[in-house]
Amino acid sequence: MTILRLPALSRLIVTGKDRAKYLHNFCTNNIRDLQTGKACEAFFCDVKARVIAHGYVLAFDDCHEVWMLGGDEPGLLKHLNRYIIAEDVTITSGTEFTAANAAVGEISANALLLSMQEPVCLLQEPLSCARLQIRDPNNALLTPTGLAVTWADTPMLWVATPNDASQMPLPAEVGVAAVTFEQLRIRERFPIINQDMSIENMAPEAERNSSAISYVKGCYLGQEPIARLDAMGHVNRALRCVAAATSASLFLQTSILSSDGTVVGVVTSAATVADGSIGLAMIRVSANKAPFHCEIDGKDVAIRL
Repeated sequence: MTILRLPALSRLIVTGKDRAKYLHNFCTNNIRDLQTGKACEAFFCDVKARVIAHGYVLAFDDCHEVWMLGGDEPGLLKHLNRYIIAEDVTITSGTEFTAANAAVGEISANALLLSMQEPVCLLQEPLSCARLQIRDPNNALLTPTGLAVTWADTPMLWVATPNDASQMPLPAEVGVAAVTFEQLRIRERFPIINQDMSIENMAPEAERNSSAISYVKGCYLGQEPIARLDAMGHVNRALRCVAAATSASLFLQTSILSSDGTVVGVVTSAATVADGSIGLAMIRVSANKAPFHCEIDGKDVAIRL
């Protein structure tokens, strides 16, 4: 059974009767039509479609939540709050009071759900969310929040619990496997902002358009540049999964070279796999001259896309 602590989960809580419309106007996905108990992936951008933040938006009866892995939470909070004028919207951070775990794989996720006070069938459909109930070791009732996601064809259940409560009881045989989580994140090409992407990147460069960008939702901040890129049919850079027969520690921050020696990208995330390591890199599409390679410890190492 694989259950691990989620690394650097940031969590914003958005309340007020105008919250759905407000979030809709400041991210790339369709929040206005997001039903209670559902979630979606989205980018938050500036007026030039440059990425400020990225993650999941969860819809509940009493609020919406924004969950992100790392990134600049204070920057996003400042960005969203600066545009509130007369709207009934309040945005606060819940990160300091949250501890988050992830059950990786269908068996682990189902086992965790069965340990709940009132089991919920979250895994029947990806990007579902719910308030859960579970008893801590002192028999106090906790109400963690659950989010079902699927990365690289692997279902996961993310659970956010108040971190001032007693440790959330987990099923027996818990295994901490942060490497497994990072492997899935890289294979899914799920970026961490200020690591794999930054304000220098435009949202479509992640090439997660089908899951994170709606082209029919109407106007939002950054919509015009994103629409122009869609009309062009390509981006100049794209986030790609790369692999090499070397260790993850050596692969990380390695420059990727095209066949003529041009630097076309840098490995910004890396994880160990059976035959070496995999990573994420923002690669210049215009310089796509295969085969790619890198130099590690004075040796030429081939890179696979």
